[in-house]
Amino acid sequence: MLHNEARNLLIKDYLRTHDAYEVARNFSVNHTTVYRLVKRYKQEGNVNTRTYLRGRKHSLSEDDLKRIKNLVDQKPDITLHEIIDQLHLKVSSETVRQALIQLGYTRKKKTLHASEQDRPRCAAEARPVERHYIWHRSKSSGIS
Repeated sequence: MLHNEARNLLIKDYLRTHDAYEVARNFSVNHTTVYRLVKRYKQEGNVNTRTYLRGRKHSLSEDDLKRIKNLVDQKPDITLHEIIDQLHLKVSSETVRQALIQLGYTRKKKTLHASEQDRPRCAAEARPVERHYIWHRSKSSGIS
């Protein structure tokens, strides 16, 4: 792969000589590479590497993140699966959890006051306690 400086020199050399085979020999590339870079130079005006096209694309768009933020602001005790169901997202709960962390939310356990607790005292068999969590926006929005 040619670096940006070599690409620009290749284009200057081609524009000076208009001999793709000679330029290809000088830069140790195939002549089709010269033609491809010249074509891109004529279309886009430069031949720099397009690093912004690399990597995996985001599963959630900016619009999805805004909708998630609005929903959590309205209902702080909403679960990840409820967010996915209500917004009809086609992502995993882990993706939504990471998006909430990126938005600056942390998961906090909702504590029930004594009047809200519905549990028998000294019962023979213990029922499983259902835990409730709420999403809480932290003061700093970055991950440290």
